[in-house]
Amino acid sequence: MSEQAPDQFDTISEGAATILFPKSNQVFYNPVQELNRDLSIAVIKHYIKLYWKPNSFSKKKGPSEEDDKCKDKEELIEEADASEVTESHLETTKRLDSDDRKGDDSKEFPSEEGSTKSSKKWKATRGGLHILEALAASGLRSIRYALEIPGVEKVVANDYSRAAYQSMIRNIELNKIGDKVESSYNDASMLMYEHRHTPEKRFDVIDLDPYGTPSQFLDATVQSVADGGLLCITCTDMSVLCGNHADSSHSKYGSMSLKARYCHEMALRIILACVESHANRYHRYTVPLLSCSVDFYVRVFVRVYTSPAFVKRTPSKLSMVYHCNGCESFHLQPLGRKIEDGKRRKYPPSTGPPVDRKCDQCGHVFKLGGPIWSEPIHDQNFVSSLLEEVKKEPTNYQTLERMEGLLNVMAEELPDVPLYYVLDHLCAKLRCNSPKMLVVRSALMTLGYRVSFSHACANSIKTDAPHHVIWDVMRCWVKENPVKPPKKDTPAGAILSVEPKIQADFTVIPGANPKSRSLKLARFPENPQANWGPKARAIIRKRDDDDVEDLPTKRQRLQGRRTTNKKE
Repeated sequence: MSEQAPDQFDTISEGAATILFPKSNQVFYNPVQELNRDLSIAVIKHYIKLYWKPNSFSKKKGPSEEDDKCKDKEELIEEADASEVTESHLETTKRLDSDDRKGDDSKEFPSEEGSTKSSKKWKATRGGLHILEALAASGLRSIRYALEIPGVEKVVANDYSRAAYQSMIRNIELNKIGDKVESSYNDASMLMYEHRHTPEKRFDVIDLDPYGTPSQFLDATVQSVADGGLLCITCTDMSVLCGNHADSSHSKYGSMSLKARYCHEMALRIILACVESHANRYHRYTVPLLSCSVDFYVRVFVRVYTSPAFVKRTPSKLSMVYHCNGCESFHLQPLGRKIEDGKRRKYPPSTGPPVDRKCDQCGHVFKLGGPIWSEPIHDQNFVSSLLEEVKKEPTNYQTLERMEGLLNVMAEELPDVPLYYVLDHLCAKLRCNSPKMLVVRSALMTLGYRVSFSHACANSIKTDAPHHVIWDVMRCWVKENPVKPPKKDTPAGAILSVEPKIQADFTVIPGANPKSRSLKLARFPENPQANWGPKARAIIRKRDDDDVEDLPTKRQRLQGRRTTNKKE
């Protein structure tokens, strides 16, 4: 590796790691995602503590397989047949891979010293965790994993960018952890495909943090993770997932996104459904541990298990979403049903639809989105215990304050209630003054319904109350706080023309204020500085003066042409 002048790099310290970052922006790095990295470290450490055991490559039972002993004869035969097919395919693939290696010497990967990338052999047994960061860029995350997570034996930091690969080598040497972190220059999918067969070659944890969508890597990812292993997946293409490009959402994730107020939680549920779909093709299924929507991205942590019988449950975990074009009420339609009574197990199609052709509240038509994951997106026990572990290490995380607020809200979320309403949007539809959040929460709780916030939105109302009850509560509020009569052909006119069937009590009750709010935790902090969000890709574009163009300048050049021309 040719030496470069020190003034070509910025020194960046984060956690226990220090890296040299090129000023030319040849390698991607975003300081905004320090929370992402801190949370990932905390989750993996807690995963090791609760679930991981060394030298264990056998099939692990998932949390829903405790009653696996009561399988009927037909399911046992089917699972055995699937196992035989998988073993036969495995032997054939291993033989073909062996033949390919004998006749092809062109698969060596370049490095600075001219050695092959796969020079280090994998151990048949392992005493520590094996982690793959498939898109490592500077290698900062991989280095932090190796330095900060006890029990890690090997971290493979991979990237298919020559500049990123050189940066990883440089930073691994700087932190003196070459015994734990292995740099890899390879296509991410091909590297994972090489580790999909034989359990001892699979990774215990795979981290996918791409620039944009991870969809093209998911097929390889679900095959190369160990049974019971952990997937950590980030998506930053929020415009696609939040309904601006529903067609692209379907092509990438197999689901139609909707432009709605609950879009950020729906984005999480779309990616969970997508990962589940990829896993099902290989007789595997997923169990979410934690899912979060933060800043400009979503991040999910899921475990992967193998069971052809339990894959049949997937349709009952997915739902289509009927979204009203007028009042924006939503209704979920499960794809399938789950009938399990002792040895009797059936998974028939669901019946529906849950709505008429037009909305019963405002008379408008519906849009159809999905399928989405409609099961819980968090393991509440995992989130609660993770929160306690994070509190024990206050000096280990620079983003502790925000992590604590985020995890508290997640722990308070209703796990069995998908999606949410937004209070100010309900009021905007009726053109009325907005009540205080505690007032509306108290009214719903007094009526016997459960209510919580969603971590994805500050003014969210996540409740098991039916949509007509929510609109009745708003009708009662408008009665006490009259508004100018709306036009009859508007959603507000249709909704307010109907008398409420319930009487809402807006007296604030003690349980309406959740712990995270009463303690004034950092639940939804404001951006600390300008241009806080996604950074430009790691591509050099030089101006006439040979200086690297920064992001604000690029935005002005691409989007502010008219303003610039007027000033000139």
